[in-house]
Amino acid sequence: MKSQPISKKLKDLSAAYAGKYLRVDPEYQRGIQWTKAQKQGLIDSLLKGYQIPIFYIHRDEKPNPYTGTAETTAWIVDGQQRLAAIHEYLQNEFSMPDTQKAKAGATISASTWAGKKFQELEPAMRDYLLNHDLQVVEMIADKNEVRELFIRLQAGTPLTAQEKRDAWPGDFTIFVIRHAGKPSHKDSHPHPYFEQFKKSGKKISIADEYHYVDGRADIRKFFAGLAMTVMQRESNGIDFVDVKGNAINDFYIKNFEIPNGDPGAQRVITLLDMIAALPKFGDFKTGAPMTFQMASHFALLVDTLDQGNYTNDWKQDIVSAFLDFKAQVAEARHRYRESKETLPHYEKFAQLLSGSGSDTAEIIRQRHNFMLSELYQKIKIIPKDEKRAFDSLEREIIYGRDRGRCQNPRCTREERRVVFHDAEIHHIVEHCAGGETIFKNGILLCPECHAQRDEMRKLAPVFQKYIERIYSGKIVYDPETIAGPDSDSEQIQITIKWGELDVDRPEQIICGNNDVATVVEFLRLLLEEFKEPMRNQLIKIPVVRYPLSSNPDEDFINQSKGEPYSCKQIPGTNLYFCGQSNREEKLKRLKDFLSRLELPDGSPLPENAINISIKRKAAMLADILGS
Repeated sequence: MKSQPISKKLKDLSAAYAGKYLRVDPEYQRGIQWTKAQKQGLIDSLLKGYQIPIFYIHRDEKPNPYTGTAETTAWIVDGQQRLAAIHEYLQNEFSMPDTQKAKAGATISASTWAGKKFQELEPAMRDYLLNHDLQVVEMIADKNEVRELFIRLQAGTPLTAQEKRDAWPGDFTIFVIRHAGKPSHKDSHPHPYFEQFKKSGKKISIADEYHYVDGRADIRKFFAGLAMTVMQRESNGIDFVDVKGNAINDFYIKNFEIPNGDPGAQRVITLLDMIAALPKFGDFKTGAPMTFQMASHFALLVDTLDQGNYTNDWKQDIVSAFLDFKAQVAEARHRYRESKETLPHYEKFAQLLSGSGSDTAEIIRQRHNFMLSELYQKIKIIPKDEKRAFDSLEREIIYGRDRGRCQNPRCTREERRVVFHDAEIHHIVEHCAGGETIFKNGILLCPECHAQRDEMRKLAPVFQKYIERIYSGKIVYDPETIAGPDSDSEQIQITIKWGELDVDRPEQIICGNNDVATVVEFLRLLLEEFKEPMRNQLIKIPVVRYPLSSNPDEDFINQSKGEPYSCKQIPGTNLYFCGQSNREEKLKRLKDFLSRLELPDGSPLPENAINISIKRKAAMLADILGS
């Protein structure tokens, strides 16, 4: 970038602006409208001889292939509203404030130009104003450098987040503007998909100025988040992403360049085309307006179905089914407002649309999983052919049903967590043995466990009981590990009746590979559910021999040997558990520990809410299988 400061007479700059020799580029001029008071304040400053901010002008020099000479276009980068106010005053379109007519309490200084238009000024004052020197910086630079300068100049002004992104250089910026639309922008060709949204300019009062946002700014913000999600589905195999402002900003920066034919960008465009071509797409324009969050869930559902192995039959009913779901959400929200009645559509969807975390991948996933559970049976989904593998939509539903956790109870991953793109959907009854590719025969596993085919075949009864209990609404068994091959041995088993603790979770039976593993999982669940109030107790009350500690090398000392006892870390925390004692002593001390434990409100644990016992492994397995 080359630049040089120069001085220009006010009359010359105004004439250049009026004659459109100084041009406005809508790509980085956002269309603010100054109030009359702001315009008057600027002219008052000039008449008083005050220095006003610098004007930035981009000299865009391009060769004329016919004449062989360079032609220059002057673009206003910063100063459009100041020039507009100066031109309007010279054209007598407004007067200066009149001190005689000012409202009580107004702060207008007395001056010779009070209440006067330009033509009413004294001749000497007119000449003074016309010949006022204005400071200008002229630049010769490429378009991206000009955009970057605009961003820096506007850093202290009240731009919306999307307006700032619109001014950024890069291919993703143009991609969003092209398909979502921006008034007067040369690359704007809004897709018909976005016609379902109501467009209107918003006037936001900020300090002493009014900031007008064009009617498509929110549409561009929505589309940026949707495109980011779909493109990362294509490139990374994930299901959902955070759509917070910072995440969108990072995506703009990382996608400064989008190669021609980029699969992710093409998938986004294909998705927009597909939705706009749905048989009942026009129904979205009737009734209550579509919110951006609802539209995003619908678009991502269509994307999943399009990527799946299905015939086109689903297209016939999907709009109607979704609009019915949308109406149920609206009714559930209304019922809650009127009577505080909490229906599933409110608890599991509507209330998750706002508040802290509503734009995180985890909350978006929770809402989407509920929507899928409601819509799946109402859409005509027909596989294209006999299939062996679970398809994209089924993978999402099973992943959500199993809460993103490997269902092998012996899985060694921390908290058995599985990220979506690593998820393996395992046939409980193997496909080669005639097992169907249906929800009730699918279970979520991590890649490591899925590779242990023989072990997973042995666990089929456990998986089937888990599925049976899920779909029958009975207790869900969710252990860390199950009984090993030595079924005659004994170990501690802990049963938690969460309902007795006023927690909306199914009853759980915990039986790990050994006693310590069982207690560690039990403590992890308590900390996960009751958080800081529980932590404060566990670091004070002995669980077995000691309270939990973040400094086990000093707190768990074997005095006879002068070295620490062995211990186990509670997953997801910096706390350690020392289980040093025999089984009978451990059982006694655990029961004593429970008698001293309190709920977060200070009340004692309800009797029989948590049961600790010693059982043979064969009996534990019978508990699990319900036999």
